[in-house]
Amino acid sequence: MRACVVHKCGTQARHSMARQNGIKLRGSTYWLRVRVPDALREVVGKGEVRRSLRTGDYKEACSFARLERVTLDAEWDALRRKAGLDKKQPLRKGDVLQLVANWFVQRSDPSAIEQQAGEADAPTTYDAAIRELQEAASWDLMAPQLFGDAQELLDENGLEADENEPAFLCLQETLHAGHLELERRRVLRDFPSAPIALDPYFSTPQSAQLHLVAKTRLSTLIENFQADLSRPQLRGKTLAKRQAQWRMLEAFFGSETLVSDISREKVRAFMRFLERYPSNASKHFPGLDPLRVVELTKAHGLPKLSPETANGYLRQLGALTRFALHEGIISSDPAAGLLFRRSKIAAKDRRFPFTGDDLQRIFAAPLYRGCKNDGAGYSRPGPHIVRRGRFWVPLISLYTGMRLNEICQLTLDDFAVVDGTDVILIRSSDDEKKRVKTEAGQRFVPVHPELRAIGLLKHVEQQRATRPANAPVFPELPLGSTEYRSNLFSKFFARFLQHVGIDDRRKVFHSFRHTYRDALREADISAERVRALGGWTSGRTEETYGSGLRPATLAREIEKISYPAIDLSALWIEDCTNLATSRRSGKSSGS
Repeated sequence: MRACVVHKCGTQARHSMARQNGIKLRGSTYWLRVRVPDALREVVGKGEVRRSLRTGDYKEACSFARLERVTLDAEWDALRRKAGLDKKQPLRKGDVLQLVANWFVQRSDPSAIEQQAGEADAPTTYDAAIRELQEAASWDLMAPQLFGDAQELLDENGLEADENEPAFLCLQETLHAGHLELERRRVLRDFPSAPIALDPYFSTPQSAQLHLVAKTRLSTLIENFQADLSRPQLRGKTLAKRQAQWRMLEAFFGSETLVSDISREKVRAFMRFLERYPSNASKHFPGLDPLRVVELTKAHGLPKLSPETANGYLRQLGALTRFALHEGIISSDPAAGLLFRRSKIAAKDRRFPFTGDDLQRIFAAPLYRGCKNDGAGYSRPGPHIVRRGRFWVPLISLYTGMRLNEICQLTLDDFAVVDGTDVILIRSSDDEKKRVKTEAGQRFVPVHPELRAIGLLKHVEQQRATRPANAPVFPELPLGSTEYRSNLFSKFFARFLQHVGIDDRRKVFHSFRHTYRDALREADISAERVRALGGWTSGRTEETYGSGLRPATLAREIEKISYPAIDLSALWIEDCTNLATSRRSGKSSGS
């Protein structure tokens, strides 16, 4: 048979059925929900498409869902072409299976079969049917029709090819096999006892798989991955990071590369590429193609990506290939298990805690002893102690261990009384305006007596009198381009450290969190309570059971934290004699 291509590709289509995303049971019928690609939402007029799968059986629903997804992909492609969002692409051999599978499924549709049965020239005798089958097997007799069908398929799918190209000849040969199979089926419908064997690669379930397996491009895979309703919608800084990673993948592999063409060897080649790629490439070579960046990196002697950063690209590639595997687009995952071995963080890159001398420099600065204002005049001595964001954020981190963004995104209702204890709730929000780094980051921290003495709770109460409960505690801190208040504060604090004479680049705002952890150790607090007070996790299974430690219990532990190197009593607005006595006794050290 000339059309051996179909058989070769057909074997690639075998794969086990994985649970598909977006399939939901409504009443007794399964439905498919699919996000409309971002570029087409204005054209389509909605952000989501829902299709009934017309069955209550999950396995059948999965099969129908695959067909619906393929149909939708075809609709998206047609809309892109109509809207001028897509140019004609050259036909490749890898496209042939998809085109013919789609064509065959349409020709096998019951309505198409019924139309064929009613045609006037349909054979009425067994001999006539066999004669037509023999004619269908003849390449010479079928060639004109195959040429026309091939051209029509190219036009419908935004593809082009010269008639002498191998890919175009392959398309005609594969169409020939499809025509022959359709003719066999017509004979068997009319004469069920005819001694004719069907081609197993054109069975209905198999053709559906062929259609799906057939050739999704990397750019389409990324688009579908983003549109997958089962995944959380990305925003802000996280979205920008993912988009940068996707751009890198498209630059290396090619946005029009077929996902099925990404082999394990190509993934290993990508790893070798990442080994040569510089850190902060966008700053050194803005807008330059990543492949060109690698060529220039060695000449400029730039530092390379850390293994952790390089693994971020590999993990994102792995997320895409796993998605493709679960959707039936590929039969094996070429990126499975491929990561760089984690290296120990070099001493020059490790974040250091603040020393006692550092804390003295920070909290003896004009911002805490009197400044011109908390804007441009924060570093110049003056008569004002302005208790707003720039004043409070470092103090809160020192006495709670909270991350910078966790503090900057606090709202008034994050301050609560639980179990008779004043606590700060660290949590994400449904609208994603508030985010936490990890699941363990969802927690509460009792308000340290030092923060109470300096007036943090009074600051919150004063704002509650005139503002809604969900208002930010520090509205004066501006949002950055990534919608995080912490972005600009981080830059401010880097300048602040320079002004107070701390120029070790290993010491940044996050050093407060390291300092807090050291203080917890010095206070001889148990590992379980240390993790609860800092949002750390050991990864052990037992941590998923129970509801955790009571606020009153953690409050007793956090009271043990002190930093003997600094005296903040000049900032107190409440009488805290007991606190002063406790601090002088030196229960824990931060020196």
